[in-house]
Amino acid sequence: MATLPVPTKADSQTLSEAVKSADSTYKVLYFGLHGRGELIRNLLAYGGAKWEEITPEWPAHKEHTPFGCLPVVYETTSNGTILELAETPAIERYLAKKFNLFGKNEYEHHKVEEYLSSTDSAVTSFSIKIIQSPPEKRVEEANKFYAEVLTRFISVHEAHLQKNGSNGHYIGNSATFADIKTAFLIDRVLFLRPKGADEVPFSAKNSPNLWKVHETVNNHKSYAEWKESPKYQELSVSTKAFFKYD
Repeated sequence: MATLPVPTKADSQTLSEAVKSADSTYKVLYFGLHGRGELIRNLLAYGGAKWEEITPEWPAHKEHTPFGCLPVVYETTSNGTILELAETPAIERYLAKKFNLFGKNEYEHHKVEEYLSSTDSAVTSFSIKIIQSPPEKRVEEANKFYAEVLTRFISVHEAHLQKNGSNGHYIGNSATFADIKTAFLIDRVLFLRPKGADEVPFSAKNSPNLWKVHETVNNHKSYAEWKESPKYQELSVSTKAFFKYD
């Protein structure tokens, strides 16, 4: 079995100082598909981080992870400290904070959390109603999701984005984790549209403000490079195969 990085043993103050490292490198322990590792990889790409994949040997590695599940991210800081990061939402928020994607003050941080919570509800609904449905029921479930969940999501989020000036951001003129998560939702819904389902309601015509967020995020240089990379394409192919998409 391949040896995993060994987290540095130190008191919390020492580790907290190590977290301030601005030029850390990362290793992502996750399966060869998008899944729960997708947004983590997207954040690393957006932040311009250097990272590599560790292919898990499962279930052999299970007992060596903090909670017996994946993904796990190992951060090596500039002074050689190794930090072990676990649980998907916690990893995502850690990285978003690391890359200054939570706004410029505590109030903006709270607003980012509001938008994240709303978007996460749509992501969870999509996973339960469509991805986890038997293939023969996905078209029916997708059409219900588009009509019932996305219609409401689009109406609410279009209004919030319009209030911010329809500038491709939820808050001010700067990118936040809220922007990246919404772009992730749009990409995931478009990518995993069952064959024969209705058209996804995300579009420049039907949801112009959300679509501008999507385009703004996807035009970010390092993010765009990641999505165009052979590795990303490989993960896309294996994801569709894993979830039995034609």
